[in-house]
Amino acid sequence: MSLPSHTDKNIPMQQNHVVPTDFSLIKSVPESHTWAECYEDSEISPNANEKSRSSISIPIIDLKDPNSLGLIYDACETWGMFQVINHGIAKELLDQAEFQSKNLFNLPFEQKMKVLRAPSEDTGYSYPRLAPFFSKLLWTEGFIIMGNSYQHHAKKLWPNDFQVFCEVISEYKTTMKDLCDKLKSVFFKSINMPEPIEAIEKEERYYALHLNSYPPCPNPTQTMGIPPHTDTLFFTILHQSGNVSGLQVHKDGHGWVSVDPHPGALVVIVGDLLHILSNARFPNALHRAVVNNEQKQRLSFAYFYGLPLDFQLSPYLDYPNCEGPCFKSLKVKEYASLKVKYFNSALSFIKKSG
Repeated sequence: MSLPSHTDKNIPMQQNHVVPTDFSLIKSVPESHTWAECYEDSEISPNANEKSRSSISIPIIDLKDPNSLGLIYDACETWGMFQVINHGIAKELLDQAEFQSKNLFNLPFEQKMKVLRAPSEDTGYSYPRLAPFFSKLLWTEGFIIMGNSYQHHAKKLWPNDFQVFCEVISEYKTTMKDLCDKLKSVFFKSINMPEPIEAIEKEERYYALHLNSYPPCPNPTQTMGIPPHTDTLFFTILHQSGNVSGLQVHKDGHGWVSVDPHPGALVVIVGDLLHILSNARFPNALHRAVVNNEQKQRLSFAYFYGLPLDFQLSPYLDYPNCEGPCFKSLKVKEYASLKVKYFNSALSFIKKSG
């Protein structure tokens, strides 16, 4: 989801929606984390995992393929999600980021609590920011990074040995931002929309990196890592550790489809802002993270790429057979405020009627 704190400063945040569970102490799933009876809808229920074993899968696209632009358009139109290879980010860097993240999440709980995210702040050790929208707690822990926040936190976690973590995260953020800038242009081309470079470049864009850990679970079928949601921003690039699956996307007619890790691939997810700009041609992918049955820790790293908060969102209508705008025009910060208040129902407040 990932939004700056000033967009949700009036949303009450309870402490148990911020402080992750000390999973090392749990021998059986407590009632607070039991999702089995939470939803009756089989499309949402975490127990409906048989649907995830579908024979279909999201496309894997080679960025060096001369037809990649058309392939990306088709994938976005069909899935709102795809995996990309030959993206320019070295496997060695992805491996180093995994190693450093594992070191972080495997610290004693008391040590991680030294960098706990305050309810009114954006960064630090925390549950995901979407936690308050659900009555049950999540089987996950996260570490949110914006700007250079990781440097201050790393010094608290490893007072005498923080340099390597900072170097790896800095390089990861830089290379991911470069890839996002390339994909941003690809997305504008794919919908034939002139890229508003001046409007975007003159204002500060919104970036955030979320490190996620899904610890081993004594009964995964009762729990949920991250519940069904769409990402708020323009798009997300997700790296999954290659040892276990957990990411799933909802596909009409098929239910939940597993997005299994592919060697060297990164997952690209269409967010709400791109859904609006494309005039709903690109679905904003409804996705979730289930807890794996393999008794292994799973890691993922989500890099959220946004547009400036004052950027005017208007559906682009210059394409064949366009029947008019699906959404009202508004600023990014106005939509962000709707999302933090109404979560997955936010788009309903800006839909054009009839």
